[in-house]
Amino acid sequence: MDTIIKLIDRLNVGVRYLCALLLGIMTIAVTFQVVTRFAAKYFELHLPDWSEELARYSMIWLVFLGTALAVRYSALIGVEAIVERLSPTASRIVRILVTIVTLFFFIILIYYGFMMLGHVSAQVSPSLRIPMSIPYAALPISGIFMLLNAIAVLLETIKGKAGLQKEVFSGSE
Repeated sequence: MDTIIKLIDRLNVGVRYLCALLLGIMTIAVTFQVVTRFAAKYFELHLPDWSEELARYSMIWLVFLGTALAVRYSALIGVEAIVERLSPTASRIVRILVTIVTLFFFIILIYYGFMMLGHVSAQVSPSLRIPMSIPYAALPISGIFMLLNAIAVLLETIKGKAGLQKEVFSGSE
């Protein structure tokens, strides 16, 4: 079990770097858009359409990949008031059941995410002219990372390490 958890955590390091890269791309695209919009007022420039689209697609990927990381580090919104009032054994059982239900949700997300890819595969984005399957791929790919992270949480809960929260960007593993 420990090797599976360590492998998932190594994958998460790559996901964190990808999130940082996407945040940088999004920041640069939005800054470029603001500067060109300001300059267009004075110099009659044509505003680029691609920067808004690039920022939007970067944000989509960032949100879904960030959610996958949040699953691993128990950073998602949840109602803990009931679970905290239970005995340690009952609390652990409830956490295991909730994680199993969450696993099923992620499997559904992955399945329908791949189905959506089939529907949008022939479409092209208006400005960037990239296949729309690229932004839509955030659903199933992030769903896979969410599923893996939920499995890691489930294994830790079964081992008795529930409630383990880490700083997502602390760099400590």
